This record gives sequence, structure tokens and C-alpha cells, in this order.
Amino acid sequence: MADERRGLLASGWRFLLAGGANTAVTAVLLALLSTVLDPRLAYTLVFAAGVVLSTVLADRFVFGVRMDVRTALLYVGMYVAVYLVGLVVVGAIQSAGLPEYASALVVLVTAPLTFVGGRLLTGRLHRRRSVESAT
Repeated sequence: MADERRGLLASGWRFLLAGGANTAVTAVLLALLSTVLDPRLAYTLVFAAGVVLSTVLADRFVFGVRMDVRTALLYVGMYVAVYLVGLVVVGAIQSAGLPEYASALVVLVTAPLTFVGGRLLTGRLHRRRSVESAT
């Protein structure tokens, strides 16, 4: 149990580091692109780039496991679900009459969702690795 808690804490810090860098870059890009493109299109383009970077970083660096093809596809699928939630949030920000650059606030909703989703998806790989190392 203590090892599991340490693993969660460690992956949380790695997520903050990798995800923070990814989020900072994509939030700035979103804020800039939202001033010249429809915010929903800007969000879509930036989100797609962020998914690619996140999938690469999440594999071994963040969650400390090597994702198999199935898990990587599920990870991308989870990101698509988070993307849809994010579109709703961006729409709500627009409907509230906030400035276009406020679209970057979407990360306050999407970042926690991606960590929890990624951790849930890679959890079985952690458990499998623990069982294999115990034998």
C-alpha cells in the first residue's frame, strides 16, 4: 500500500512537470490562436498537438510503464472524451462573454481529467508489472 501511494505521488509530480510544460505551451498557443481563429478551431488544433506530446510523455516518463498498443489507443480515446468536455467549457466561456484569451481557462478542467484518466488506464500495467517483479 505504501509503495502504491509513493507511485501515485511520484507519477503525480511527473504529470505536473510534463503536463505543466505541455499545458503551458498549449495554453499560450490557444490564447494566441483564439485571437485569429475561431476559439473552437484553435482549441481543436492545439489539443491535437497536446495529445501527441502527452501520449509520448505519459508512456514511460509520467506513469513509469510501457503502454501497449491497446492502452495507447485507450489513452488517446480518453483524450478525445476530455476534448469534448473541453469544447463544452470553451463554449461556456464564450457564452459568458469573456475575452477570447480566457479560453485558456479550459485547462483547469481538462488537466485533472487527463491525469485521473491516464492513471486509471495505466493502473493495470502497474499491477501487472508488480506481479511480474514479485515472481
